[in-house]
Amino acid sequence: MRKNLLLLGALVGTFLLASCGGNQKKPVYSAADVKDASLVIQYYGTSLEVLKHVADGKDINAVLGYMEQGAKAPQIPDIAPPFVSEKDTMELMHPGTYFNEETQANLKQNFAGLFRTRDQFYATFDKYLAYVKANKQAEADKLLDVNYQLSTEMTEYKQNIFDILSPFVENAESIILADNPLKEQLTAVRKIDATMRSIVNLYTRKHVADGLRLDVKISELGSEIAAAKKLPEVTGHEGEMKSFQAYLVQAEDFLNKVQTARGTGQYTEADYEMLTSTYGLSMI
Repeated sequence: MRKNLLLLGALVGTFLLASCGGNQKKPVYSAADVKDASLVIQYYGTSLEVLKHVADGKDINAVLGYMEQGAKAPQIPDIAPPFVSEKDTMELMHPGTYFNEETQANLKQNFAGLFRTRDQFYATFDKYLAYVKANKQAEADKLLDVNYQLSTEMTEYKQNIFDILSPFVENAESIILADNPLKEQLTAVRKIDATMRSIVNLYTRKHVADGLRLDVKISELGSEIAAAKKLPEVTGHEGEMKSFQAYLVQAEDFLNKVQTARGTGQYTEADYEMLTSTYGLSMI
């Protein structure tokens, strides 16, 4: 069941891309529309892959956790900024005309801000380690608040990118899946997946009381799951429908677990691991 769930959730983008070249019965959209839609989906897929590495919540919290220990830290951790390919970076920093000019500018601004802030975060950590090595703990301790702020900015940039892309991806799906009988199910999976990503992105901000925004996203997830449950069965696609129902079971389990975690009023590494690894969201 979990294998089917992760396969369905992880391959939505790939499925959409594959559908671009499919044999649609009666093309509703022009070839240019379909091409632009496929490029939007491709850009979205690259964005998710880069966001998975560029500002990993677990690594960021490991850095903050080490700095929080101050002079009591046992040893210098082996933490380095994860690699992001230059090709992917260039693609994200140069979105094409399949986005309007305002959106292109917003994406450039937010990705540039994310890359810059990530570099500043790790540079600050290197400076912290240099101070510790030089027995200048007082100077080192002052850098903790700097990295708190930078980590918050990274989650904001990530959330902005999610929010900017969401309507464009939804429109691209409507074009590419125009004649697909599983259109509603695939769209529901993408929406639920995106909301879960947002929830984990906000949850990792352990030092910031951001409960209100987290509650809004949790409410959105509940509504999306409820709406997906009401979708009719698609005749002739029993296997896919079984996987879809399995996905919804897992998504609802995630919802229940995040509500429990939220109820404690505090961030824990155990809950983070449970919300990411257990539900296949470690890419967030």
